[in-house]
Amino acid sequence: MHRPNPMSYGQITLETRGYGAKQFFVRDVQPLVLEACRRHGMSFEEYAAKLGVTRAALVLILKGHDPVPRHMLDSIRHFTGEAQQGAAA
Repeated sequence: MHRPNPMSYGQITLETRGYGAKQFFVRDVQPLVLEACRRHGMSFEEYAAKLGVTRAALVLILKGHDPVPRHMLDSIRHFTGEAQQGAAA
């Protein structure tokens, strides 16, 4: 199984693009969330349950195939630490 280089995680951002009233991730951000799960000591399935969705639904959202609800986007930003990085920049 191919795993992305952990050094490239810093280059992944949670950028979204709107289509109508819906927001979609521009790039696959699943590796970023998986790394955050490791840091927080929780499984991907546990994080999906915390967000109130199934693992499969979360994968589709993170890969940009399904829209990301605003509350979930805020939660993902906080969980991955992007909110703090964006404030520091």
